[in-house]
Parts: sequence; structure tokens; C-alpha cells
Amino acid sequence: MSKKHFLIFISIVFLILIAIAGVYLKMKHDEHEAQKEAYYKQQQERITLYLKYNTKEPNTIKSVHFTDLHKGAMGSVVIKGYINNDPKATFSTLQTPEDHFQFEGDLTTSPPLSDSLNPAHKLKSPDEIKKELERKKKDH
Repeated sequence: MSKKHFLIFISIVFLILIAIAGVYLKMKHDEHEAQKEAYYKQQQERITLYLKYNTKEPNTIKSVHFTDLHKGAMGSVVIKGYINNDPKATFSTLQTPEDHFQFEGDLTTSPPLSDSLNPAHKLKSPDEIKKELERKKKDH
């Protein structure tokens, strides 16, 4: 095999390896994005359940809109949004590694939203709400 053929062969092998690495990295990126999307959807459900269930008056919260999801400086996850098509009725949550990045009921609210929620000692976490709803389902 001449030097020219050897260089062509090595170049082709190198290009194939680069293509394989590119496909692998793309698959890893897509997998990460799918996990991120599933996590975000799960947290949206938990936050929506928490907000709708912990109101002073039933059916006060008609809709929950999410506006932002980002990673905080200390590794926590921040989710922001508002309720009932009112951009002034805002909330912000902080999921930390201690809670396995799961929303447990810790949120900051604007006055329009905080006025419609139960007092702090009556608020239930999403897990407590789910257990209560399952109990009610079994009883019926």
C-alpha cells in the first residue's frame, strides 16, 4: 500500500470516528433535553396541584401559567409563573438538592396570589394532597 492510499484510509477512518462521536453527542443531548422536559412537566403538575388545592375558596385558581425554568447559581432549580391570566399574581419556586429537586410547597408569591391561599399552617404539600386524594378515591 502506498503512502497516498494509507493517508486516504486514515482520513476516512478519522472522518467516520468524528461522525460517530457527533451522533453520540447528539443522542446524549436529546436524552438530556427529554429528561429536562419530563422533569419540568412533573414539577408543573405538582405546583398546579399545590396552588389549586391550597386556596381559601374552592376553584379560585382557574389556570396556572409557567414563564421560566432555570438553574440557580447554587445548583437549585427555579420555576416562575402566574395564575388566572394575571401577570401580577406571580409565584416563584425553588427546588433544592435536599428535596431531590422536587417541589414540596416552598414558594414566594405576590400579594394577589398570597391573599387567595390558605394560611401557612393549613397549607399541604403536593405529596400530602396526593395521599388525601387517593384516600378519597378509595372511600368512594
